[in-house]
Amino acid sequence: MRSFLYCLVSIDAFLACLYRMSLVSVDLCAVAGFVRRMSFFRRLFGLLLLGVLTPIVLAIFGCTTPNRVDKSPLSQPVMSADSVVLEIFFARFPVEDEHASCQLWEEVDEQHFPANVRRRLVGNGFRVGLIGCQIPINLSNLLELSDKSPPIDQTVETDVGLLEADPNVTRRHIQLRAGQRSEIITSGVYDELPVLVNEAGRLSGCTYEKTQTLLAIKSFPQSDGSVKLELVPELHYGDPRQSWTGGQGVLRLRTGRDRQVFTEMGVNAVLSPGQMILMTSLSNRPGSLGHYFFTETAAGQLERKLIVVRLSQTQHDGLFEPPIPLSLD
Repeated sequence: MRSFLYCLVSIDAFLACLYRMSLVSVDLCAVAGFVRRMSFFRRLFGLLLLGVLTPIVLAIFGCTTPNRVDKSPLSQPVMSADSVVLEIFFARFPVEDEHASCQLWEEVDEQHFPANVRRRLVGNGFRVGLIGCQIPINLSNLLELSDKSPPIDQTVETDVGLLEADPNVTRRHIQLRAGQRSEIITSGVYDELPVLVNEAGRLSGCTYEKTQTLLAIKSFPQSDGSVKLELVPELHYGDPRQSWTGGQGVLRLRTGRDRQVFTEMGVNAVLSPGQMILMTSLSNRPGSLGHYFFTETAAGQLERKLIVVRLSQTQHDGLFEPPIPLSLD
């Protein structure tokens, strides 16, 4: 069979050579017709041969299944050494449900933060506390952890979203590197927001347009495996615009809205894996800054929001940490 095909190819080549060299005096049209007929018969023969041999090959060898590889040849993604994973819970409940709120805060350590920080937070309607690795029963019931896990939002964005729709409890994860800023959005956009700020007993006010409340969060891993978290309340207002910012000798073009940062109300806490920070508003401070951060109206009913920030995972490995020098005293 292979010899026959070679003969056909040789005939085509020979005729083409004769035509170029004008060695034979034949009618060119006849030669062209002969070549076309030979090409047609060659293609027809190839198709017939393919139709005959294909069933034979399949009958002999059958269909083979490729070997499945249980383990991917690609290396697993690894978090950077200074990365931490935070679990963010959002819960909302009616403002009138004071009994559940009071029972919850009986098991929260509010004295962990300095007195001057707590005084500024309370004066502006905020309430914050710390919980150890053991979750209190009241908080577990509020976060619906006893029966089922809250739904997890798999969004890749670092902004952890709004609480404008059911369910009443949601959970998200964010990954931060050392000193990296992320944002926890705590409200929708207010068309106009009149804000009164209590500064050491003195009230100062301002009205912001197109305003949204959020908490800026940063993490700083410590040498002992704990992580220092910083939470700072901020207002973002107005229309987005471009501005130049400088840092490390480089100018960068940033697009964003104007900010009002309340650094004096920032919360710092050193957490071990499993520990949590709780933050909400006080019920007896309507119209305060905390009220706008942690309340919203849903279906004609005023609801209070509670944010729980839990340190879920760190990349700390104490095996290679340098030993702490001992004092000679």
